[in-house]
Amino acid sequence: MPMRCEVGFLRPDDAARAFAIMQVVVPGMDFATWRRLSAAEPRGRGWAVARDERGYIRGLCRMQPATQSSMGHLLDVPIFATLSVFDEECVSRELFDFARRYAWEEGYEAIRLWDAGPLSSEQLEMSGPDGELPHAMLYNLNSDSSQLRH
Repeated sequence: MPMRCEVGFLRPDDAARAFAIMQVVVPGMDFATWRRLSAAEPRGRGWAVARDERGYIRGLCRMQPATQSSMGHLLDVPIFATLSVFDEECVSRELFDFARRYAWEEGYEAIRLWDAGPLSSEQLEMSGPDGELPHAMLYNLNSDSSQLRH
């Protein structure tokens, strides 16, 4: 049976539960750094989470603005992680659909999904890298198409 999940922006009461996923993505990050990063965004708008019916966090997505010469303004996604034993594909799809709707509503031309998570918590504290990123996928919102960038 497929798991139902709700996707929305990170709430203050989600921070501790979402940290379990962050520890997998950025193993060197401590909880104090995570609290600071997750509290820095107004109403959690830089972070999206997928919650299951019991409130457990099953997915986490970092969304930040960036600029690329060939694509213009885009939504940068350095972290896209899901943890679900039963229905990871559904959680991933719902989380991506949320990011896509958010990017469209905010007027971005594309979404750039990093191939791998940041190496350190310091990379997450930057406002967002500009220019080309090796090993990223660009998803063009205007054409609903994607291409890999190496």
